[in-house]
Amino acid sequence: MKAEFEEKDFEAPLYSELRFGSHRIATPGQVFEGKFGIDAALEAEHPLFWDLFGFYDIPIGVVLDELRWGFMWQRLGRKRRLPTFNTNLLIQAKRPKPLSRSTPELKSYGFGSKYWRFEITEHQQEILEKVSRNLRRRALVVYASPAFHTLDKLYDYTEAQTIVENTNFVKVERLHNHKKWNYYQPGTSGVAHSEPEFIEDEPFYSMIEQVRESGQESDDFSANLRFLHKSTVEACHEIQEHNPIAKYYLRLHGRLMRMEELYEQKETVDYVAFNMFCNVAKLKWLIA
Repeated sequence: MKAEFEEKDFEAPLYSELRFGSHRIATPGQVFEGKFGIDAALEAEHPLFWDLFGFYDIPIGVVLDELRWGFMWQRLGRKRRLPTFNTNLLIQAKRPKPLSRSTPELKSYGFGSKYWRFEITEHQQEILEKVSRNLRRRALVVYASPAFHTLDKLYDYTEAQTIVENTNFVKVERLHNHKKWNYYQPGTSGVAHSEPEFIEDEPFYSMIEQVRESGQESDDFSANLRFLHKSTVEACHEIQEHNPIAKYYLRLHGRLMRMEELYEQKETVDYVAFNMFCNVAKLKWLIA
């Protein structure tokens, strides 16, 4: 049995809470989405979220509307303002399986009779690890999975705006060489399999704060976009021989680059290329 709700049902209130009162969110229509490859852009300001990973201040970002998008708007046949965005968080949402019988090993880590588990997809895990390393702490890449599984809980937490407080987060690199993630509570701790390994990370907001404090962020939005584009392409090139996700992305990327001269600004290519990677790898690109 899996959770009573789909991943999309969980994602919507989660991302809404992460904005924490910010009105900076964009959910473009299908035409716009088809050209830019983005289905939602938002500003994450929820303090508990950043505190979980050790951040005390919210990372800053790039103002999309300050870039020139000429060719893209010509394709759309109209002008439109773009959202403000920052790349400080990439989330892969997972739908968990509720379980009710702990093994002796799990019990030794504090698990009771009720806990949750999600499976790790090998090719997806590999590419997310590679991208996380290439980003060099400039952005956090995590899995997010609810510490609940019923529609009643989903509706209750959505109404109370406590989805973030009832979600379990784990950095992708923590699940290296593992196939499953088990957890019995919200936060950043759990047990990874194949060989059981207890993992207890810093609070989520603390980890995100470290991205900001790493001192690697730049106020040059063109440089930020170029870095994201370059990092993902390099990661995919390194593993394309055996990773179908990387191979598929590079095929799409090649088509994009053959059209590069049609774009007025290099930033447009960088932005579209990174969004395309997020779509292929099934990541949500959260902004702040």
